[in-house]
Amino acid sequence: MKPKLIALNLLLVAGVSATVWQARVRWQAAQAERRATLNVPIQTAKPTPVPATPKLDPPQATKYAEVAEKNLFSADRNPAVIIDPPKPVEVKPMPRLPVVYGTMGLPSGIKAIMAEKSGDASRSIRVGDSIGEFKVLALDSQKVIFEWDGKKIEKRMEDLVDRSSAPVTANQGPAAPRPNGPAVPTPAAPQPTNSNPTMSVELTEGVRACKPGEGSPAGTMLDGYKKVITMSPFGATCRWIKQ
Repeated sequence: MKPKLIALNLLLVAGVSATVWQARVRWQAAQAERRATLNVPIQTAKPTPVPATPKLDPPQATKYAEVAEKNLFSADRNPAVIIDPPKPVEVKPMPRLPVVYGTMGLPSGIKAIMAEKSGDASRSIRVGDSIGEFKVLALDSQKVIFEWDGKKIEKRMEDLVDRSSAPVTANQGPAAPRPNGPAVPTPAAPQPTNSNPTMSVELTEGVRACKPGEGSPAGTMLDGYKKVITMSPFGATCRWIKQ
C-alpha cells in the first residue's frame, strides 16, 4: 500500500505544482498586458462635424393671404374692400330775398323799409339788422349786401322793389318812363282826401311810417306829426315826421 500512497502523493504534488505554475504564468501575462496598456497614450477621436442649420426667412404676411381669404368659419369672407359711395351733398335752397319799399337818409344812417315777402308788414332795417334768414351787412341808397348761410349776396335796390303792390300810398304815383329817357317820377291823379288820417309803426325816434291805404295829402298834421312825401327812383316814399 505504501508505494501506491507515495505515487498518489507525488501525483497530487505534481498537480498542485502545475496549477501554481499555470497561475503564475497567467499572472505574469496579465501584468505585462497591464503595463502595456498603461504606457500607451490615448488617441483623441476627432468629433464628427455637425451640418449647419439652414437659416429660416422671417414669416411674411402675404404668405398668409390665402389663410385669411379661406376662413373656415366665414365662407363669404372676401378681401376686396367695398367703399361706400359718397353721400350726396344736400344744397340748402335759398329763400326769396326781402322786398324793398323805399330808403330814408337819416342823421343816424340810411334805413330801408323792407318786408320779408310781398304782403307782409314792412319795417325799418339798418346795417346789422336781420330780416327773415338774411342779415344786412351793408346798405346805401343804391345797393344792399345780405349775408345768408355764410354767403354774401349783393343786390341793387331797384331789383328788390316790390312792384306787385305799393304798401304806402301818396298823392304822387310811381315813376313813369319817358319814351327816350330814364324813368322819372310824374305826379299821379289827385286822390280824395281821407278825413281820418292815421299813422303806422314808428321807424325811428320822431319818424313814423305811413299806413297803407291812407290817402291824406302831404303836409297833413296829426298829433304833432307832419306828413312828408318824397320821390325816389323806386317811387313815392311817405313818412310822418314829428314837428
